Amino acid sequence: MLASFQARLLAIVLILTLVSGCAGINSGSFSWRDEAVDLTWPPPPDLPRIGYLRSFHGPTDFRTKDGGRGLLTWLLGERQDELPLLSPFAVAATASGLVWVADNGSRMLYRFDVNRRRVEYFQELGGLRLFSPNGLAVDETGQRLFLSDAGLDRVLVLDQQGRLLDRWGPQQGFSRPVGLAYDPQQGRLLVADAMGGQVFVYDSQGRELLRLGSRVNADGRFARPLAVDFGPNGEILVLDALSFRVEVLDGEGDLLTTIGQVGDAAGFLARPKGLAVNAQGHVFISDSAFDNIQVFDMAGNLLMYWGSAGSGLGQFNMPAGLFVDAEGRLFVADWYNHRVQVFESLKATE
Repeated sequence: MLASFQARLLAIVLILTLVSGCAGINSGSFSWRDEAVDLTWPPPPDLPRIGYLRSFHGPTDFRTKDGGRGLLTWLLGERQDELPLLSPFAVAATASGLVWVADNGSRMLYRFDVNRRRVEYFQELGGLRLFSPNGLAVDETGQRLFLSDAGLDRVLVLDQQGRLLDRWGPQQGFSRPVGLAYDPQQGRLLVADAMGGQVFVYDSQGRELLRLGSRVNADGRFARPLAVDFGPNGEILVLDALSFRVEVLDGEGDLLTTIGQVGDAAGFLARPKGLAVNAQGHVFISDSAFDNIQVFDMAGNLLMYWGSAGSGLGQFNMPAGLFVDAEGRLFVADWYNHRVQVFESLKATE
């Protein structure tokens, strides 16, 4: 029995030290839609524009009816495999069914493999311990993931299994890298350096191409760039949180227009946190003061908004990072509700 206990203890130490926990069950095909829920916005009689699909919380999302819990139950004991999301700040997804979540509360990177019903956790990457992971972007062609961490001065480049491939950044390092976005058409990565007041542009090999500053603020710096994304025609959108607006720039960094201004009504911004743009040019902005998602066109006109404070489906508690995948699904890091919610744009918006 002593040998058995020692072997079990060694396995626990290895799991905790080497990073990855995992839990998952393989059964049936995965459906993005929760068939038990039918929620759309705006409510009838208006034409629906946004539909709720499902939420991600952790390994319990994939539990089978018989309560199977996977590998970590055996290693760590009752229910210890169920390491739920704590404070998810950023999210990204791939066409192959991987949903990555940067959780700065648990200081972990989560990897949801929806097709295999498996969740993995990463606390260390290539010997680097995560401190505050807060930005994600995916390169589908190169099968890479980009991860920013406020406690690290570089962007980490990972493969689809979460193995560290490289570290990108300026020689002096970033001040506080946060939002990331990748353009597969031109092979460009955007990095929002929140405390540095700049956005860095890299090519697909990690070579620095540009450093962009504000074209509106008098000092030429963004007050607090938290999120970035590319528009449908290669535009660069920068969410400058402390300026309460999005600057829309062309590929060379020249100003095209702005979206939003400070205020407490629909169409205004109070505490913007996340930004994402879909193929139709709809600009989604999360606001943690309003606990909602607002949708603008590329000219800055408000199209709609949905959400309110709460923990129900379609409600939010300080929503943060946003991501639109190749199928047009919108992923919302619902920060203080400890989950990621997934929505779809319905044809009425197109």
